[in-house]
Amino acid sequence: MNSTANTAGPSPFTPCLNPATLTGLGLEEFLRLAADAGFTAVEVPIQQVTAYGPERTRALLSALGLRAAAASGILPAGPVLPHPVLTSDTAYTDAREGLAGRLAAFQVIGCPVAIIVLNPRAPGDPQAARATAAARVSDLAAACADHGITLAVEAVSVTRGLPAELDGPATVAATLPQLRDLLQPAANVTACVDSFHWAAAGSDPRHLDGLTVGHVQIADAPPGVPAGQQTDAMRLFPGDGTLDWAVLGTALRAAGYQGPVSVELFNPQLRALPEADIARRARDSARCCWLKEARR
Repeated sequence: MNSTANTAGPSPFTPCLNPATLTGLGLEEFLRLAADAGFTAVEVPIQQVTAYGPERTRALLSALGLRAAAASGILPAGPVLPHPVLTSDTAYTDAREGLAGRLAAFQVIGCPVAIIVLNPRAPGDPQAARATAAARVSDLAAACADHGITLAVEAVSVTRGLPAELDGPATVAATLPQLRDLLQPAANVTACVDSFHWAAAGSDPRHLDGLTVGHVQIADAPPGVPAGQQTDAMRLFPGDGTLDWAVLGTALRAAGYQGPVSVELFNPQLRALPEADIARRARDSARCCWLKEARR
């Protein structure tokens, strides 16, 4: 059993569940598992919401006592997966098609935050890649603002095991400070802070200085693996690894963040557990990891 399960204590943030932690589920099954595990907040792929029906999704969320804290997929790459910020011009134009309808679905289900991943590296000239990324972030943020939604951009700091579409020789923004600099000129843009990527970049609380945090995703870092060698497949339940949750929690509160913290796991061994167990362990760990350092 994980070290944080069934441990009493209040959480400074609202536990939330990312659908990647329970991969391969339909929207309704995922939402019911999250509610049964005691979650009150979830992330959703907006593609699944539009396929299921936004009004129908809103009714199901209400019946289950859930709220959609954030959603991915404003640039869809299929029925569940999203595109990152940097794709080819043609792919970006194609993925942007129908954006207004997807953002309208955000409004129907009451989802306030749209998440998109920024490529840490890309092919070609780094200055040109950063300029394209900044222009696209501004474009998407303006579209979100028209629908009362905030864009949250995620920086990816792991350097190994990335899919090809996120990698390349030119650094775009691989850390939170680099992301902050890239986002600075844009309006209606926040950062999505991922604890695993924060750990991969060195676990420096100063990396959150000057950031407006719109959403937080959490997973723990494995013991005995240097930060530069971590991969997303090594993600652990929060509290089961080496991340200093007290330091991260203090940095998040100093940045003014008091929202949901969404458990996001890509670890194939953990994903192989019974789905109800995964959901319960995710909820318990998201609630209790913040007290781990204080209890020692």
